[in-house]
Amino acid sequence: MGEGLAAFPSLRAVPDPGPRSNLPAQVSSFIGREAEVAEVCRLVRGSRLITLIGAGGAGKTRLALQVAARLADGIGDEAWFVDLAPLSDPDLTAVTVADVLGIRQQPGRPVADTLAEVVGGRSLLVVLDNCEHLIGACAKLADTLLRGCPNLALLATSREPLGIDGERTYRVPSLGVPADGDDTDEIWASEAVRLLADRAASQGVALARDVPGAEVAGRICRRLDGIPLAIELAAARLRMMPAAELEARLDQRFAILTGGSRAALPRQQTLRAMVEWSWELLTGAEQAVLAALSVFAGGFGLAAAEAVTAGDDVRPEEVTAHLGALVDKSLVQFGDTGAGRGRYRLLETVRQYAAGRLDALGPAVADATRIAHRDYYLALAETAAPQLIAHEQAQWLDRLDAELGNLRAAIAVSLTHYDPEPGLRLAASLRVYWQARGHAAEAADALRALLDGPAARAASLPRARALAAAARLLERTGGYATAADYCEEYLVIARAARDDYLVADLLHTRAALLVRQGQAGAALPLIEQGLGLARRLQDPHLTGRLLSIRSFALDVEGDPAGAARDTAESLPLFRQAGDQLQVGVALGNLGNYELPAGDLEAGRRHLAEALHIFRSLNDRYGMVAGTFNLGLAEYLAGSPDAAGALFAESFDLASSMGTRPYVAYALIGLALAGHGRADPDWSARLHGAADQALADLGHVLEPLEARLAHLDRQRLRAAMGDEAFEAEYTAGRTLDPARVAHEARPGVSAARQAQRAGAPGSEPDAAVSGAASSVLTPRELDVLKLVAQGLSNADIARRLFLSEHTVHRHLANILRKLGLSSRSAAAAWGARTGLV
Repeated sequence: MGEGLAAFPSLRAVPDPGPRSNLPAQVSSFIGREAEVAEVCRLVRGSRLITLIGAGGAGKTRLALQVAARLADGIGDEAWFVDLAPLSDPDLTAVTVADVLGIRQQPGRPVADTLAEVVGGRSLLVVLDNCEHLIGACAKLADTLLRGCPNLALLATSREPLGIDGERTYRVPSLGVPADGDDTDEIWASEAVRLLADRAASQGVALARDVPGAEVAGRICRRLDGIPLAIELAAARLRMMPAAELEARLDQRFAILTGGSRAALPRQQTLRAMVEWSWELLTGAEQAVLAALSVFAGGFGLAAAEAVTAGDDVRPEEVTAHLGALVDKSLVQFGDTGAGRGRYRLLETVRQYAAGRLDALGPAVADATRIAHRDYYLALAETAAPQLIAHEQAQWLDRLDAELGNLRAAIAVSLTHYDPEPGLRLAASLRVYWQARGHAAEAADALRALLDGPAARAASLPRARALAAAARLLERTGGYATAADYCEEYLVIARAARDDYLVADLLHTRAALLVRQGQAGAALPLIEQGLGLARRLQDPHLTGRLLSIRSFALDVEGDPAGAARDTAESLPLFRQAGDQLQVGVALGNLGNYELPAGDLEAGRRHLAEALHIFRSLNDRYGMVAGTFNLGLAEYLAGSPDAAGALFAESFDLASSMGTRPYVAYALIGLALAGHGRADPDWSARLHGAADQALADLGHVLEPLEARLAHLDRQRLRAAMGDEAFEAEYTAGRTLDPARVAHEARPGVSAARQAQRAGAPGSEPDAAVSGAASSVLTPRELDVLKLVAQGLSNADIARRLFLSEHTVHRHLANILRKLGLSSRSAAAAWGARTGLV
């Protein structure tokens, strides 16, 4: 028995326990957690030791008290709450429990044995709160009591498990937060926002209930990871600053979120103190690992953690054990992605604190850690590059999606480092990924910044490959002049290196630029040179790409039959390589050549198949083109509503991605779809805005689009008169394309709503619903079914054994693929289509 027991006199056991419960009355309302309370109650009824584990401030104590109060009548005669937070001496653990239960020590006998004997067969629930700093003593006491007291149930709270036989753990999640893009009702219904509003009201502050106010409240709760204590501290700050200002200052959250209840423990009065309490309970090696993990952005796998955190103080083979300990201590979150790869992540509050600790170790240590992180993701990117045009393309695109935050962080480090080569290699390796997943404009900007660095100017193969990637991305986004300059420099380096692959690749990109600028005739000789090199290299994929761009040039030159032949020749080459993205491009090209030839049925079929591929791969660039092209087919088939919805989707995607040529194409499509027929003025303005955008880019319309746009302008002139048409057309050329399209699409919005509502008698609508259902993955269908049943992200995560982050990502994919705007719309769609 330790010296700390000297203050406790030896007293005899008291058989009469006196009061039947000491559960403290709560002075604030209990918000949300209905599912958690029900689940923990179920666990307590089936097991005798339940440990609630979770990050600091997650609300473990409050949940335990709510469960104990609910079970007080059902579990037995007694329910007791033992607060272990004030203790620092482990030897006082059993004494404190005995004191709460009214059981006094017997002379010369261990207190735990006395407890076990006196409690005996009594039926009671004991809550052991805040066990983490006394973990060994709590484990020993719990083991003794469970073995000696058959009707005793223990409900413990801790940042890590007790680790004894018979223990069931329940990880307490953060409160549910609204997803980005949720509507106002969904934001106010989320647990985290309800808590923020309730605690703000207790401070005399009413949150604004309008749309901007709801969005700010949602962002505050998301950025605070739904941590109840952090949200309560934020609510206290609303007494002195508006919510929008508080949200803007959350990057300095440790300085801002102070001033908790004076009655609370010191570690619960500020956000920093909350995290520091957990930090101080770590070993030195665990602290080193956690500090290093702060360089990750958005999540990481085990291999990445091993590569980045191993160092002088931590051997590589030790990382797994330390990472497991950090998960057990609730400082690192672990989730099963459902794809065979577990993912770890740090709550943003923990990450910011750990980053400060890493910087405190000095610039040498911090820089070395960030370089190790960059080098790991450089290796991943270079491993991914050949797979992104091969049979495992889909898996690698999804894997890189999960690592997007880390890839961005690695590039950001490269921009500040003296050696430019790793950054150039990393950004260039992912060209296919950047384009497919809608990051072409962002990646082109990053590559330009890397290429413009003083140390990156020397001619080298890494620079040549970065120039090539940047030129391809700029060709997609409309940066034709800069892309052409990059091609010239790239060609000099490639020819000096006598690298035929690089030369052929360059000729492909230069030819694509020329075709888009209306110079297909000049592009054809370059393509022939490239084809000769590709065939000499016996590279089927490169050959297919050059055939594909030749088909484009031939079509522009008025040879659709030759274009179709080249596309048909390229298709098996892409299938042989396993590049489904390019298979989709080839099928789309076939459809585009069939439409003007009059084979509308074949054209629609090929375009629909291409769009299905793009959607299934989440190829956002392909979807921009695919929705526009299928919209043309629907327009030609006499289905303006279906066409308008597809053109609107193309516009939305192109605008969000910065793909300027397709913004202009979509404007033309919206005019063609006829939703301006009731107001032809706006159709004329759409044409004006589109033509100005294309002129600014130096982009020449493709033949079919040019003919259709010309015919539609003639129709409008006839309907409006020359003077009125010219006035509106000229006005359109002065307008921002986003504004003119937004104001011109009420009819399109109505068409979309009709499709989503499953309007009866609309065959195109039924087809769209069927196609939408087919593009969801099995896991996305599982998530959609549970959304339609009304489950929260937290409930879905528990039901499907996923992390809440993964559920959020699946839901975002569902909304995007189905063209829906909110969670409630997804639930309605799922119910309407018979998923529930």
